[in-house]
Amino acid sequence: MPKAAIYDPYLDTLGGGERYCLTVAEILLSRGWQVDLFWSGDPTLITQATARFSLKLNELNIVPDIFGLKTTDIDTTESQPITKFISHKSSRQSIITKYITTNKYDFCFYLGDGSVPFLFSHKNIFHTQVPFTYQQNLKEKLLSKLKSLFINQIVYNSQFTASFTPNNLSSKTVVIYPPVDIDQLSPNLPKQNIILSVGRFDNILNSKKQDILINVFSRFVRQNPNTNWKLILMGGSRQSPKLNHYLIHLKDLAQNLPIEFIINPDFDQLKQVYSISKIYWHAAGYGIDQNQHPELCEHFGITPVEAMASGLVPLLVNKGGLPEIITNGVNGYLWDEPDDLLAKTQLLINTPAEYVKIQKNAIESSKRFSKHIFETKILEIVNSK
Repeated sequence: MPKAAIYDPYLDTLGGGERYCLTVAEILLSRGWQVDLFWSGDPTLITQATARFSLKLNELNIVPDIFGLKTTDIDTTESQPITKFISHKSSRQSIITKYITTNKYDFCFYLGDGSVPFLFSHKNIFHTQVPFTYQQNLKEKLLSKLKSLFINQIVYNSQFTASFTPNNLSSKTVVIYPPVDIDQLSPNLPKQNIILSVGRFDNILNSKKQDILINVFSRFVRQNPNTNWKLILMGGSRQSPKLNHYLIHLKDLAQNLPIEFIINPDFDQLKQVYSISKIYWHAAGYGIDQNQHPELCEHFGITPVEAMASGLVPLLVNKGGLPEIITNGVNGYLWDEPDDLLAKTQLLINTPAEYVKIQKNAIESSKRFSKHIFETKILEIVNSK
């Protein structure tokens, strides 16, 4: 039986990167592989991930984490190189441990923050969902070059993320868009006058900027005082909602407005709300200089694709990897400023024929990001010589 190892230091966030890695695990499990997940945190997270992402992971093995990247502060761990968390004194022993442990695997899939890891399996895949932004000195560049000798492929989640690849690593790169299980999403149920936005309620790296959306919706309500439209904000919270200061702030902004919050939904609840909503808003990356701080933008955007597959028309901020998902005015709209978002929303609401045309194109184009296509591309890497 072939053996694979998966590593994701951000497992407790249960975000897009976690769906990506765990879908790789599911694909390998379905083909008779033994799959080990390096994780020393909360063991119930796999059960939570199974529910949130609708994955079959019953045979997944949890083994002790040998990489030791602490994630108590995702702001720092995603935006700094992994080397800052490993003391020079422990590095040699760490490399020996990694060699002994990973050498027994046929395939290793490692989600990192942009710093190339030491991996020693038969085939080593380094996956990053965050652009390389750390400026390395000569010594660090040489170390990265040494590490890259053991890496067979660097897999990115978008062309945007890949565009920041250092020159010394560019020959090994490939883009595989994240998997969207469009077969489980229905575009055909009767729709209600709902604008939806999905994203975690954390004002940290890659904030989803729900405050911007609340302000735009407030303006929409003032301009349309008799409206029967409402805004639903849906997403996860790592903290208890009562302790999440950003969420509390958002609820204060939303007072006296037809805005509903749905916290920590499972996949079934997410599907149900997608199925009845008409318009999808996304603001992550707004106000960011993406050339200076690409890590603060949306590097791809799974939820906009899920929305499209469910028959929503997406209005996405023109930043990061989001323009790779839609063609402006064809299968959705890109916006640069809140005024633009408001105007294009009004256009869709006031022009039913335009809405239907865009909706049809959005549903069709979402198929480019299907789980089946993702599986095919992952297996091409797994089976390549």
